[in-house]
Amino acid sequence: MANAVWTGSLSLGLVVVPVRLYPAVRKKNVRFHELDRSGRRVRHVRVSEPDLEFLPMSPTPTPLSPLGSGPGSGDVPEVEFEEIRKGYEVAPGQYVSMSREEVAELSPERSRVIDVEQFVDAAAVDPIYFESRYYVVPDREWSSPFRVLRQAMAAADRMAIAWFTLRSRRYLTAIRPYGDVMLLTTMVHADEVVTADFWIPQADAQPSDKEVQMARLLIDTLSGPFEPERYPDEHRQRLLNAIQAKTPLEEAASTPPSPTRVLDLMAALEASVKAAKAARAEQERQVKPSRRRSSGG
Repeated sequence: MANAVWTGSLSLGLVVVPVRLYPAVRKKNVRFHELDRSGRRVRHVRVSEPDLEFLPMSPTPTPLSPLGSGPGSGDVPEVEFEEIRKGYEVAPGQYVSMSREEVAELSPERSRVIDVEQFVDAAAVDPIYFESRYYVVPDREWSSPFRVLRQAMAAADRMAIAWFTLRSRRYLTAIRPYGDVMLLTTMVHADEVVTADFWIPQADAQPSDKEVQMARLLIDTLSGPFEPERYPDEHRQRLLNAIQAKTPLEEAASTPPSPTRVLDLMAALEASVKAAKAARAEQERQVKPSRRRSSGG
């Protein structure tokens, strides 16, 4: 059974419902440790960066001596954990130093409440603001008021904008009904969204009606229900297969598709529509025999 990452309550004015948060997404990235040539794990130690200004001048670089190798100008002293401070780089090579205690004093107060500030239309928030997702699940004895809130939000097609604190950080979140529970999504702030500071197609360069109609025909031909199982992480699976076989992963040489020129747009759209129709017809031909066999015809 999954463990809750946060427990507290959902507060909507005078309505308070104890809830728990469970991760709704679990990343499955393949992570590597560092090994030496003999297969031993490589560990890192905290060391001070050598001051190049005071290193002796030499036509060839002098390698630093390993830790504990004895006295000498090339020794790298290990930095104790208690001596580590937080450093914020305000300019290249220039830092503002703060102690852990100073940083901790600026952390938000711990809270076990998800404070709802307002409700907005479910379609009003652009997905660019969404980050991590968590299931919001009520405690067993509080399932009845939780269902009332979830059903009311679903009927109104609204989502809640709220604040909550997790691991010394205060998050802006969006909460919406999701099946029999709710889904809490952490959000980025407005100043964290990168502005479109790059070339944007000119609004006055409108495509022709025929081009738009052909593009719409292509979209309709390729349209269908969203089935997330059809889009597995093939790269991760290739990595896992390579690790299991103890052979290096060979990257397949891929040639990026050539951009479609404006003069070739209609031809490309027409060819794409034909190819999509042919592919769909082939899929239907393959499905029909299987259906006849399953029905006993």
